[in-house]
Amino acid sequence: MKTRCLTALAAVLAAVFAAEAVQEIPEASAKALGVTRGRSFSSGIVFVEGKYLPPPYIVERRGTGIRINSQPVIGQVIPWKDFLRTQKGVKVTKTEVQAAPKKQSYEMDDFSLDDLFDDDPKPKKKRKVQRKPEGPSYSTSYSMDGEFEPNDASKMLVSRINAVRTEIDRILRLGGFICFGESYSRISGDSNSALSLLEKLPGLLRSSRDLAEFKSAVRAAGLVYLPDIICEEIYRNRVDYPKLQERYDKLKSEADIQRMIEEAATPLL
Repeated sequence: MKTRCLTALAAVLAAVFAAEAVQEIPEASAKALGVTRGRSFSSGIVFVEGKYLPPPYIVERRGTGIRINSQPVIGQVIPWKDFLRTQKGVKVTKTEVQAAPKKQSYEMDDFSLDDLFDDDPKPKKKRKVQRKPEGPSYSTSYSMDGEFEPNDASKMLVSRINAVRTEIDRILRLGGFICFGESYSRISGDSNSALSLLEKLPGLLRSSRDLAEFKSAVRAAGLVYLPDIICEEIYRNRVDYPKLQERYDKLKSEADIQRMIEEAATPLL
């Protein structure tokens, strides 16, 4: 029963992590909407598809997406087509999509909620289900003639993207970490989690003989906020572990120096 529940949970998490993808930022959006760029800073930790991106960082909104150090990390916070819909005279084109032919019927197991938690499930009977005919599906595209003209609606959309840029900037400036990837929503944590990552990851990457051992070591080390897909990406980029170790050593040295300064400034009783 426990194994089944964990499998179901993994499926839910997979669906959540697939919500946001790193895509190319449409060049037309960059030209029309411009750039909002923050100042450079050196706190925080960034992973892009499992690859460590060292500081200093500059977080910017470029068109509809977000970049860090000129590298796209979110390609479409809001789709470019939503901006096109704000324009006067926009052309809407619907194209019928030819779907692959599907079987008219299929077999299905009889299933109940009790089966999910039954430690000794009984063989299930097959029953034939008739598939309902599906209507045609369409793809909608938007285009316009002339230059993009900013208006109240488009400016409101830009402000929503800028809010995402500001939040990412804030997390990193406070010393947190963020993982961006192709097939999951960004994963982030505070400064304590970031420091724990820097302290533990280099050794785990260095000592693990394969991916399975690395995943197990990550769990045992208490880094439970890293899902398997991110572990896989980080392990593929394990040659970066010396950079992570160097960053941790630098932060630890700075913390030691700061503590020495504070102790020296404390009056003797």
